[in-house]
Amino acid sequence: MNIMFFKPKLLCRKRINKMLEGIFEVPLFLLFSSMGYGKTTAVKDFLSSKEKLHYVWFPLSTGESDELWMWQKFCQSLADISPELSKQFIGHGLPQTAVDLDRILNIIRKTVKEPTVVVIDDYHENKSVHMNHLLTAIARASLSKLHIVIISRSIPEIPIEELALKGLCMELSQDEFEFNEEETVELFVRNGFLLSSVEQELLVKNTDGWVAAIYLTLLKYAEDKTVEDIRDITRLVKTAVYDKFDKGTQQILLKLSVLDSFSLEEAIFVTGNKKAGVLMHRIAANNCFVRYDNKNERYSIHAILKTMLLELFAVSDIEKAALFSRCGDWCARGDRRIEAVDFYHRAGCYDKILDIYELFGSAELIDRAPHIIVNAFKDMEKKLKLSYPLAYITYIYSYMLAVDTMEGAGMLYEAKAIYEADDNLVDKEKILGEIILIESILDFNDVPAMSEYHKKAYALFGGTSSRIINADSIFTCGSPHTLFLYHKKEEELLSLVEFIEKDNWYHTHVANGCGTGFEHTARAEYCLETGDLTNAELFAYKAIFKAKTKNQLSLVICGSLCLARLAILNGRPGEAADILDGVRAEAEAAGRPILINGIDIAAGYIYGILGKLEQIPKWLREGEISPGNLFHEGMGSNYIVGGRAAILRKSYAELEILVETMRELYQPNNHIFGYIYAGIYDAIAKKHLYGTEKAGDALLPAMQLARMDGIITPFAESMPELEPILQEIKKTHDSEWISKVIYLGERFISGFQKINNQKEIEPLTDRELDVLTLLSEGFKQTEIAEKLYLSKNTVSRHLQNTYEKLGVNNKTLAINKAKELNMIG
Repeated sequence: MNIMFFKPKLLCRKRINKMLEGIFEVPLFLLFSSMGYGKTTAVKDFLSSKEKLHYVWFPLSTGESDELWMWQKFCQSLADISPELSKQFIGHGLPQTAVDLDRILNIIRKTVKEPTVVVIDDYHENKSVHMNHLLTAIARASLSKLHIVIISRSIPEIPIEELALKGLCMELSQDEFEFNEEETVELFVRNGFLLSSVEQELLVKNTDGWVAAIYLTLLKYAEDKTVEDIRDITRLVKTAVYDKFDKGTQQILLKLSVLDSFSLEEAIFVTGNKKAGVLMHRIAANNCFVRYDNKNERYSIHAILKTMLLELFAVSDIEKAALFSRCGDWCARGDRRIEAVDFYHRAGCYDKILDIYELFGSAELIDRAPHIIVNAFKDMEKKLKLSYPLAYITYIYSYMLAVDTMEGAGMLYEAKAIYEADDNLVDKEKILGEIILIESILDFNDVPAMSEYHKKAYALFGGTSSRIINADSIFTCGSPHTLFLYHKKEEELLSLVEFIEKDNWYHTHVANGCGTGFEHTARAEYCLETGDLTNAELFAYKAIFKAKTKNQLSLVICGSLCLARLAILNGRPGEAADILDGVRAEAEAAGRPILINGIDIAAGYIYGILGKLEQIPKWLREGEISPGNLFHEGMGSNYIVGGRAAILRKSYAELEILVETMRELYQPNNHIFGYIYAGIYDAIAKKHLYGTEKAGDALLPAMQLARMDGIITPFAESMPELEPILQEIKKTHDSEWISKVIYLGERFISGFQKINNQKEIEPLTDRELDVLTLLSEGFKQTEIAEKLYLSKNTVSRHLQNTYEKLGVNNKTLAINKAKELNMIG
């Protein structure tokens, strides 16, 4: 019997399928055994048998070493079940902190509406501690709709015992997957072979329940009716499978073994053999070692055969550089740029990597796969890199932002000197314009100095704009207040704003719209901080409208924070949260952590001044802030919210220490607004720890700093704490400035009292929200029970709890109340 046409009938192992039903009972299900025990096949067949089940399959690559690139591929695979989930995961990046984990869990809660299974295969290849932490967090969160399945050859670094004890995890080990004697004999009978008792005994002895060995023995038995002793699985795979193919087919298999998976078109292109597609289709139809995935329409080679093929490929005479180059070409054609870079690196085709880096948007590649990109450029000859100016500068720019700013600056200055001296450089002025524009980043926080760079770049570009920096760049570094970033000289706040209004257009032009609306944002913030509420509102709206023309969401956040603060000062505190909720939806849809941090800081500030501790985002409320990640956390504006949270916790000793940290943090860039808030917090801490006199002494320097520029609003927004201190200071330091603060502070207190006199509603649990949402969509209680895998009594209990929390007594009132409170859509 020809092995090419003998595809054994596989055994339906009901006991395994019964155990796999446990996938739907726990958030985390693990299967681990050595290679060749049928883990992958069992899970794929089981999930495929479930009609209408949402599931995705993500296999890790052999030698997976770049955790960020692994995360990107994982996120891309999620698009099969939820494009929105995939987009938001990609935007957030691999979660590396408790804040990140909370956000990922919230995304899952909001996005995954149906029972969904995510399978991660070959998890033994994982080297990411952060991925282990994420899966552990998902298990502990016990998300009702999501079930993770891990398939691995080794036990992962996850607290399995702890999770199992809590009923959050189940596992199947190698013992469960081993064929027993009855199953071993039954497989042969199912394929038409009735073994003698001697053959049965020898088969069981030789294979010892190892599924791959039993399968290979079946192939061998189909050919020559012998049961051999199996000591070398690689040899058996070679003799029972590989050696049965002709030389041409063997060459195709060897070449395709370097790919994780492939389409038939890709197989033809990569191998350079027009017959490759037909042959792979034929092999998959008649051989279990090559499998076709109907869902993804791609083929993959089984790990056992792939391992053997890669061993032979390593010593074969196949021209490896040419093969890897063709793989890279295929990826490049499909705009799979990172995979293309990886293959071109292995091929030594560095010129093709540089061609990719001349494409618009390639600066972002380093964020997604830093190890792959950095290693590729490190292995290039400097002369070659310099011969592709735009590509090399693009890489340097991305390196400065994602890896090491100062080391990148060194590379930039070196390239600049070389290009300035090269009279034959094509597009020399535009190349130098790109360099000068990037140089401006190194003078961050100094608006006049940065503006000089922007003007020079504008002149060099000759009316055009950058091919590297675009409107997708986050202009505010995550801060929801632009003047917090740039106000660094006493008595120059107004002149700074006027300078921005005059010169900001240079930057927006050369940077393809990045920073559009900054001039109106700066004016709105100036008016707000100095008490000109009417103009503050006007310019905040202008800032938002103009920023939206170029999708400058970071500036929309700044304008929205202005409007939220104004709402409180104008006696409409209930509108403040609604204003920020609207822009939060946009930030979350964009899926970029810096923007979400920005809206969190804005919301945290509003809830902080309103005295709503529990509504401040957890990472800010609990002090999960670090100067090591300033770019992502608003250049230190997060500490202002952290201080508010400490005040509301009445943790005044902690607040006093936090003030020391703030002053140290704000010193390098002389953040004047930061110093003002530090002084306010220092006074509040000292009032409670040492008395009003000490508090007054602490507040005076901040008052003096603020008075120079007419800044009053930060003091007014702290009036519930500062009023007795200010009244005491006024006895000896009476001034128009203090009177303005007290007047505005009275307006703030009016709004503060209005919002705090409202009765708060206890939040609904995730499951209560699930039940109420389905009820609002017209489902009956029995249908909800089936959809959520709950009993009808449990559904009724959730509804009763919901009615009590909302203060209603029927479903119609509950649904209406929940919609009014934006609990459900």
